[in-house]
Amino acid sequence: MRPSNQPLSEVTIKVPAPFAGISDLGFTAQYRSQAFQEPLRDVPLLIEGPPPPMRRLAELLQLLRGIDGSAYSWTEPVMLSDEVVVLAFRDRSIASNDLSDGAPAHASYILNLVRPVVFTFLRDCAETARLRLADKIEMRVSAKNASVADIVLPRDDIVRSNGDRLLWGLAG
Repeated sequence: MRPSNQPLSEVTIKVPAPFAGISDLGFTAQYRSQAFQEPLRDVPLLIEGPPPPMRRLAELLQLLRGIDGSAYSWTEPVMLSDEVVVLAFRDRSIASNDLSDGAPAHASYILNLVRPVVFTFLRDCAETARLRLADKIEMRVSAKNASVADIVLPRDDIVRSNGDRLLWGLAG
């Protein structure tokens, strides 16, 4: 078991082509190193792809800001260039720096800690922004510049419903 004073290592999850119909648009989620008992830090997502679908994606990601009543939120998506958008997952499971708020806050905190942000992002993209996801989702997990795992999951294992909006087919 990890001593509580040891930091959790930095972890990166790359998802190369999660949206249906476009293979050159992907994103990276980066978990920064932090102490185990520290409140969860924001997890930035860096999304990269060609300009026309990226502009439309940035518009549709605005819909994620409207998610209410959950144990998390999304920051405002920001276009850093015509090929790069960044936003972040923000844990809201606990209002204070400890877990004494009760069982529901504790359960949400643990879920936010162990469930990859990638899954939450893809679910919200499909259900809230109605973006159509690829049938198979690839993920490359690395830590300390070393590969940890290459994972391929059917979309149904991440989110059952799928959106009806294709990024490439949408007018930019």
